[in-house]
Amino acid sequence: MRLRYTADALAHLSSIRDFLIERNPAVARRILADIRGAASRLCEFPELGRSSDWPDTREWVVQRTPYISVYQVERARDEVTVLGVFHGSQDWQGSRP
Repeated sequence: MRLRYTADALAHLSSIRDFLIERNPAVARRILADIRGAASRLCEFPELGRSSDWPDTREWVVQRTPYISVYQVERARDEVTVLGVFHGSQDWQGSRP
C-alpha cells in the first residue's frame, strides 16, 4: 500500500515540529521520525490501529510519543491516508480532520 498525507495532516506535522523545535530540537526530530515511521508501518499492516469514532477511520497511537494518527484505509486505491495527527490531550474526536 502507498502512504498519503492530507494537507491537514501535513499542517499538523508542521505545527508539531514548530512547537517542539523551540523547546528541544533533538526531541522534535525523534518524535517526527517516530510519527512518520508509524505511518509507514501502516502501509504493511493497515489494521494495526483501532477503529475510530469517525466512520471509516482508524487511529494509531504512536509509540514513545503522546501523538495519535487518524487514518483511512482505501483498499480499492491500495492506499493508507493519514487524515490528521493529534496530541493525545487534544479533543480531536469532536471534529473531523
